[in-house]
Amino acid sequence: RHALRLTDGRGGPDRPGGRPMAEQLRIEMDTYRLPSPRLGRPVLVFEVTSKVTDDLFLLVPRPRIVAILNGILGRAQQKTADFDFDLYGYYFMSNHLHLLIGVEELVDKSLVLEWVNREIARRINKYHDRTGQLLTPNHAIQITSEAHALERLRYVMGQATAQLKTRHPADDVFACANPALLRGEPLTGVFVHGNGVEEEVTVRLDRLPGLGDLTPRSHRALMWQLADGIAGEHRPRRKKAGLPVPDPEAVRQVDPWTRPKVRDRSPAPVVHGTPEQQAEWRALHATLREAYTEAHIAYWKWLADPRQPLIPFPPCTIPPSHARKRLCARAESG
Repeated sequence: RHALRLTDGRGGPDRPGGRPMAEQLRIEMDTYRLPSPRLGRPVLVFEVTSKVTDDLFLLVPRPRIVAILNGILGRAQQKTADFDFDLYGYYFMSNHLHLLIGVEELVDKSLVLEWVNREIARRINKYHDRTGQLLTPNHAIQITSEAHALERLRYVMGQATAQLKTRHPADDVFACANPALLRGEPLTGVFVHGNGVEEEVTVRLDRLPGLGDLTPRSHRALMWQLADGIAGEHRPRRKKAGLPVPDPEAVRQVDPWTRPKVRDRSPAPVVHGTPEQQAEWRALHATLREAYTEAHIAYWKWLADPRQPLIPFPPCTIPPSHARKRLCARAESG
């Protein structure tokens, strides 16, 4: 039986007078850990996607925005006292982002994403002189094998090429891992501390599970093989559409207050794995949802009246962030 961790993925909790809990909970399948070359230990690997509110192009790759986004990731990697994570690849398109990360515990994923998304919202809002929500809640999908992990890295590397914004992943001007993966260039950024001091930071890219034994030359050759395949896949689409070779600099000039004319929405899988693993996920989700919901309702009743009994969340699960903080404080206070 798989060890699982569930969290309230999106939406509100199931509680009297409250919003209904999300239909889909986030589940960790502990059996499908992959070996981290950096740590030398198995980790949970996730592809994380977050979209900009209303699909606005607020992450348009102007040099300062690229520096801000790289700076946030670089600073997150410095916060090892709070959380630790592998970063295998990333891509910030103008209206959404993708991260490929590895964590030892599900709580680390939550802590990383809470911090990174909060800092992105604060700093990009300040850049555009706006307030309010910047990113929709993230969607994190577990990756179950080394082969699927490489497939997802290829997908992330090809974001702009697939949208016919660049000819080849090597041409990208977006904040992404491609310059390091393909040319070994440092991914530098700027992090502005609370006292106004600007610190130049560099994003560390970690080897994907399964690629740790490759020499630097062999690893770069594999990345170029992926990138050339991406360019070759989408070249016929561009020619069929009668589009010229795209100018990567053109994307810097996009109005950040506009959005795509057509919104492409495809359903996301529950895991990046085999059909059997997706069926396994659904069966496990159905098994644990009832117990998780019962614990969630009890938590909100306890919050309203501390005399009410708490029901533990199911074994190998993690409460949603709002409950996790209160329950940790309760445990520490005795």
